[in-house]
Amino acid sequence: MLKSVKQTLEIPVRNECDVLVVGAGPAGMGAALTAARKGARVTLVEYGGKLGGMWTLGLLSPFFDNLNKPGINQELREKLSERKAWGGLWNMAYDPSQMTLLLNQMALDAKLDVLLYTTACEPYMDGNEIRGVFVQNKSGRQLILAKIVIDCTGDGDIAARAGCPFEVGRPEDGAFQPMTLMFKIGGVREEYPRDGITDWYPVLQYRNRANPETLIEDVPFDKPCIIKIPGPGGQALVQWTHIRFHKGHDGEELTHATQMAMLQVEKAMGYFHQVRDFIGDVYLLELPAVIGVRESRRITGEYIISDDDVLKGFHPVDGICDVHFGVDIHEPSKAKQTNLRNAGFDIPFRSLVPLKVENLLTAGRCISGSFIAHASYRVTGDCLMMGEAAGAKACDAINRGITVRELSRELAK
Repeated sequence: MLKSVKQTLEIPVRNECDVLVVGAGPAGMGAALTAARKGARVTLVEYGGKLGGMWTLGLLSPFFDNLNKPGINQELREKLSERKAWGGLWNMAYDPSQMTLLLNQMALDAKLDVLLYTTACEPYMDGNEIRGVFVQNKSGRQLILAKIVIDCTGDGDIAARAGCPFEVGRPEDGAFQPMTLMFKIGGVREEYPRDGITDWYPVLQYRNRANPETLIEDVPFDKPCIIKIPGPGGQALVQWTHIRFHKGHDGEELTHATQMAMLQVEKAMGYFHQVRDFIGDVYLLELPAVIGVRESRRITGEYIISDDDVLKGFHPVDGICDVHFGVDIHEPSKAKQTNLRNAGFDIPFRSLVPLKVENLLTAGRCISGSFIAHASYRVTGDCLMMGEAAGAKACDAINRGITVRELSRELAK
């Protein structure tokens, strides 16, 4: 049986840029927009068909850890409000369709060089320096050269393939948080629910008391949330499905997780019909293009954010993002959530600078931190602010003719 083949290809260079951002989710949008607004030539590569990542492809809401933040966080709040697309649950939900249109306009205004439907395959290395990234799309394989690459893939794909060390899961057993496939429903009663959780789930459990374990096995999460979003028709996003023991950075496991989550959506819709007297006669409106991966690789950087940094408070001189969201662990092996208090801490720029590879930054949930720290900073308001910092510091390093590692060590003094 054929095990592998060897290819020799001549790869055309598509373009050269100052900053190449891989992934157009919250971190990637923050990085690309900030760098472009500072005058850099920016190319933004996204494997999906629209900008926004989990905001849009994944139907993820609420926009956690946004309300206390300036910059693009505030800009999005204000511009979505102008579109009557901000509010909903806890006054931090949004309409994903309007978010898509807004991000597209912001990218055009910033004159970003955007490549949609494009997969970043592997880094182009010169020793321990990353010089660009090979990408693949309908035009075939191409090379994009860059002075600095910012990995905003969420999974740290480029950093890992470049040889950066990383960790996955809890230190004691490697277990990691489950994935969730969000979905959109319509027909939610106007007056219900106030906080998205309330009393419909206990009623559902009671009505299935003859075999209560069936409910947990079918859709195994005991704190589901109906997230009402702005707009007519009682529209809401649902966080309920949970897929455990599947790696988000493994192609086959990601595929299987998505298929299993689709089955859970069907089960969930059946359960909703049992509590229509509480929430309304809801119906399925939309499925996302991607499953939500809470946790995969954490790329080891110049500084690893520790448990104590989060639980006791950490305010380094090179802080670039203030994190206020609590530690939120969707348990790897049971239908529970564990919540710990966040004392309030800042992410140091050093945690965005991976070890062993030059000209590379990370931003988003794949930065350098512990399992517990990651469970606090992984939300989109923080990922966006990390991206802004990465884009700004990349420009600073380029303009000064120094490496991002040199810049990080200078800032940490």
